[in-house]
Amino acid sequence: MMKPFNIAEDTITTQITVTNGFFDGGVGTLAGSNFTTSSLSSTQKSYYYNIQYSSKDHFSATYGHIGGSGSAVESATTEGTTQAIYKQFFNFTEPNASNIRDGSGWSMIDGTDGSNAVTQHDVFIVTAERLQMKDRLNPGTWTITLSGSTTAGLGKNIELTDDSKTVDAESAPFGPRYNIVSGSAGSVQTAYTSKTYGFFYPDAGLLVLSANALSSSLPGIPSFKTAAGGTATAGNGFASDVRVADAADNAWKVVRGLQEGSVTLRSEEQQYVYDYFCRAKSNEFNLSQNLTFWSGSQYDIRHSDMVTNPQTFISEVGLYDSQNALVAVGRVSSPINKNFSSEAIVKVRLTY
Repeated sequence: MMKPFNIAEDTITTQITVTNGFFDGGVGTLAGSNFTTSSLSSTQKSYYYNIQYSSKDHFSATYGHIGGSGSAVESATTEGTTQAIYKQFFNFTEPNASNIRDGSGWSMIDGTDGSNAVTQHDVFIVTAERLQMKDRLNPGTWTITLSGSTTAGLGKNIELTDDSKTVDAESAPFGPRYNIVSGSAGSVQTAYTSKTYGFFYPDAGLLVLSANALSSSLPGIPSFKTAAGGTATAGNGFASDVRVADAADNAWKVVRGLQEGSVTLRSEEQQYVYDYFCRAKSNEFNLSQNLTFWSGSQYDIRHSDMVTNPQTFISEVGLYDSQNALVAVGRVSSPINKNFSSEAIVKVRLTY
């Protein structure tokens, strides 16, 4: 037995935002000691590192320089890998076509020229794995603790978050852009007007970090690198190694900073909830198509006491599309008795 819906009266659509821990298994906070790097070729590592948790990719880390410094090879005829990375991400995030044409680069108040914004010649970039972030990263709730050292080799940490709770977003080609500042869980310690550590693009799962701002807080030693799996932190930091040489490996600085720090991060997903009210009025659904309900070739009601007072039991509700194709089935917890003296309403909820 089928009955069409009255869309205006029988259906309700609701949009909700669902957040969950970013890491595998819904974990929201991880110590950096849980992070490992995936196996990549030497050619791939000249561009980026994949950061894993529980043997699954969660982040990628890379480094870009507007002029190609820090690449294995860079010349008038050969574009360095760091320059290619810088251009790719800048063109991806910049909404102003003339800035893309001129290759002007990101501009931030990084503290090197007072409260004036300056062009960032080099940046560290962290991207989130799309499978983990769902629709986007949840702004105003995350904290990244980066660990490194001063030039004297003394250990030091900085905590970074975004200012989405207090500052309106700027626009990017694919969604909002917030400032990355010192603080935690959306609580700002130093405003972006004093020092901006980078830009946060939640819809793209992208963090662009100022090398100037990071190196002023955690300079370390420019050429320092600890091999994968190492535990040394003295000398590790974010002062850029701008040599044009195979040994230059600035992307690894981000990996080590995360491995010695921690990350609190949540994914965000927009879900649509459709509630369908399946109504059985008093004169509806009181007979059954089940063959056990009928008797003989004339399909008489089998039990005489049900001729004037038939009884049915609703145990399942099916939803059909306009082509009469079954798209969903809901089973009630216990059968609902239905007759001419009763009505029933079953609410079916679908969430996408």
